[in-house]
Amino acid sequence: MTTVRLPASAVPVLDAVRGPSPAARLGRWLAGIAIAVAAIELVFSTSAPDFISGLALGSLYGIIGVGIVLIYRTSRIINFAAGAVGAIPAIVALLLVHQNHVNYALAFPVALVGGPVLGALTDVLVMRRFDKAPRLIATVITIGVAQSISVLGFFIPIWWGQKATNEGALVPTPWQHLVWHNGHGQPLLSGNEMAAFVVVIALTAGLGGFLRYSRLGIALRASAENAERASLLGIPVRRVSVAAWACAGLLSAVAIFVQAPLIGAPSDATLGFDTLLYALTAAVVARMERFGLTLAAGMGIGVLITSTIINSGDNSVSSSIMVIIILVALLTQPRRSIRALEAGEGTWQTVKQYRPIPSELRNVPEVTAARWAVPLLGAGLMVALPSLAGVGNISYLIQLPLSGIVAVSLVVLTGWAGQISLGQFGLVGVAAGVAGGLVANHNIDFFAALAVGIATGVVVAIVIGLPAVRIQGLYLAVTTLAFGYAVPNYVLNQHYWIGRHILPSGLAAHLNRPTLYGRIDLGGDRAFYYVCVVFLALVMLAAMSFRRNRSGRVLIAQRDNQRAATAYAINPARARLAAFAVSGGIAGLAGVLFDYAQQNVVPGTYAIQASIVVFLACALAGVSSLSWAVVGTMVLETSVVFGPRLYNLIHSTTITSVLPLLLTGPVLVINSYFYPGGSADAAMRRRDDWLRRIARRRRILVPSLVADSRPEP
Repeated sequence: MTTVRLPASAVPVLDAVRGPSPAARLGRWLAGIAIAVAAIELVFSTSAPDFISGLALGSLYGIIGVGIVLIYRTSRIINFAAGAVGAIPAIVALLLVHQNHVNYALAFPVALVGGPVLGALTDVLVMRRFDKAPRLIATVITIGVAQSISVLGFFIPIWWGQKATNEGALVPTPWQHLVWHNGHGQPLLSGNEMAAFVVVIALTAGLGGFLRYSRLGIALRASAENAERASLLGIPVRRVSVAAWACAGLLSAVAIFVQAPLIGAPSDATLGFDTLLYALTAAVVARMERFGLTLAAGMGIGVLITSTIINSGDNSVSSSIMVIIILVALLTQPRRSIRALEAGEGTWQTVKQYRPIPSELRNVPEVTAARWAVPLLGAGLMVALPSLAGVGNISYLIQLPLSGIVAVSLVVLTGWAGQISLGQFGLVGVAAGVAGGLVANHNIDFFAALAVGIATGVVVAIVIGLPAVRIQGLYLAVTTLAFGYAVPNYVLNQHYWIGRHILPSGLAAHLNRPTLYGRIDLGGDRAFYYVCVVFLALVMLAAMSFRRNRSGRVLIAQRDNQRAATAYAINPARARLAAFAVSGGIAGLAGVLFDYAQQNVVPGTYAIQASIVVFLACALAGVSSLSWAVVGTMVLETSVVFGPRLYNLIHSTTITSVLPLLLTGPVLVINSYFYPGGSADAAMRRRDDWLRRIARRRRILVPSLVADSRPEP
């Protein structure tokens, strides 16, 4: 056998390829943890008991973050149902403890077994249908899964015989009276906190051993590196995906059950978007790759949350800091250059694009009549709505065209540019705060306020979109989610510096609606509703013009195939930032109109729930179809706005409370199961069938529709 001796100059190169040694990585982790602890201690002066409580709290976020990383490495999607999948078994186990007084330790197997079972069922029954779908659609489906599970979590306590899940009630445990004190006699570590640490360490060690030593774990690691290559090597990728979802369900169920004695029973099956935000932040810090770093980041976030709550009294600061952590983590990440990773993360196609009416049929009388009748019917309905709804409901109707304008901004950014945004109302809120403060404090002109709002939306959207220039993939969803939290909690909060300087001053501050051109008085709700409808029409026309021009075609090209677009001298970074600018400007316009509609800046209007609802409404209707996205958003907004008023008619809070969840959960999943492009996909199929019948009746050859049924001469 011939021995190959490498030259001494090749040793540094091999060391660079191998990467740092385990000891070096451990040293970096310890150094990073020490720096983070020192920074938190310097800023907040956290005591030792509070520090330990923060670590115990953060273990929940870290474990759920590990589940997010596991699914991302396996399927290349961000799992927004990571906490919800395990919440149902945990809620059932906690109800056994609360309602039936079952011993805490005896109820633990319910979460231990139920989490993996529900996770595996989610993959087999739902996610497997979308394993070949674009990652945008699969990611949206996980949001729909979380909403669907939330519906189930809403009814489980009712079926159990109580009205709630005892939100915030601490769960009794056999070891809750065990307390370790420090040298000064102060409580340092409780039995519940020790149990949380033990379970977290056991889960992490067990997952690591499973991935390293079991055949299924090794297959899962191989599939996570490159699913297509693993499939070619004979690895059962679908079975591996089921195992990944089962592990994610196990992690979240056990973590929620163990944390209940510390932070109380969850309020619903989604755990609120706060928990999801903190877990996603931990996963982003770990670059969606390393389990140990994800757990450590989650525990650090827990310490940060505990420290800020002790100092400020609520979690508004901690939830707002997450957007800064995410932006720094994304902007400091190295660019991905490995083709195996770029193939899964670099670009993706969004939902199905709908072809226009073929030119051969465009001038046929029936088609021409339909092309004019449909938009005229929609416009007539919008004009007649105030008369149909009654005078007392006109103020509620104003929100419909405003939500439609926000939907247009989402179509530009998500449907055409392929950048998923879960915090669109954050852009609306920032523009509303800046313009509303200038109107209330300085009485600027109506059109000047619109210009300020549009400019503010453009600038903020570009800043939020900067990570999308460097880092490809679905990270923008996490960034926008964190931004959507920061706006109502911090930017539009008068307790902090930014809010005090941009919001209207005074306790009785309000915005007066103007009189345009000395004739059009916008003081009445009916007049202002029609003005909002006019702006919605103008925004839709501008967006359609943008789509037909070169700028819109460039967005579609770089979204569908970035490498091919680059070969045609298209700058992807410039195209994406242009999409953010256009979308932000439209959202800023909506923010100013919201100010005048409410005659004040109301931070609750721009909460993260509003962003999630409008995004899911667009996904349900068809996020790449402008008209369908607008109609779908206004229909869903009607259910949200008029749901409480429906209670007066049917005397049922159950239906009105769960209706938005039903529309954005089970209905979204079932609709996407049959029509991945949304309701617009189904409508376009019916339209094409109708066009084929017209073509056959008039004996017109349309290659794009009836090429296979050419009539004989």
